[in-house]
Amino acid sequence: MGKIRIFVDSSDELGGQQYKYIAEKSVEDLGLGGSIDSIDMLIRVEEPVFIIVIRYKEVTGKSTLGDASYIDSRKNGIRITLSSEIFLGDALKALWSKYGRDRVEQIGRLEIFVSGADPEEVKGIRLSEKGYDLESRINELATRIIPEGFRVRNSLKKRGMITIIASEDPIKESWRELAARLEGDSHA
Repeated sequence: MGKIRIFVDSSDELGGQQYKYIAEKSVEDLGLGGSIDSIDMLIRVEEPVFIIVIRYKEVTGKSTLGDASYIDSRKNGIRITLSSEIFLGDALKALWSKYGRDRVEQIGRLEIFVSGADPEEVKGIRLSEKGYDLESRINELATRIIPEGFRVRNSLKKRGMITIIASEDPIKESWRELAARLEGDSHA
C-alpha cells in the first residue's frame, strides 16, 4: 500500500485510533492504496457527528490495459507495470481469461508477467466491460469507515475529494462549517 496520510481528530482517543485502523484496513481490502492521497476524520461522540474527507487521485477513462499500464517485451513474454493498484484485480481477471492462470504471474505489487504474449494484443485488452468506476469504490470506502448508526448523511463531491458528514441527528450548520475547515486543512 502506498503512503497515505490519515489524520483523526477525535474527542475519544481510543475510538479515534480504532477508526484510523478501520480506514487503513478498508483501503487495503478495496485495493485503493495507490489512489488515495489522504483521509481526514473529525469525530465528536458527544454531539454525535462523524466527518470524513477523502482526497484521491482520479483515474477515469482507463478502460484498456494499454491505458492503465506500461507494457514492455521480455525474453519469454511481456511485463506489465500498472499505473495504479486500483487496476490490479481487473487486469489479472482479464489476463487469466485470455491466457490462463499458468501463463500469468504477479511479480510485484504493480507488475505482472505474461508468458508468450504479444504486447500490442495485450494493450487492447479491456479491463472491465463497464469501465472503471473509482467513485463507487471511494463511496464504498467511506461507507465502511462511517459508524453504522450514523444514517443521516450529507455528502459533497469536488474534483478528487469527497466529504461526508454523518450523524444520528439532523445535520447542523456548524458541522458543515467544520467539514469545510477540514477540507481546507492540510495535516501533512
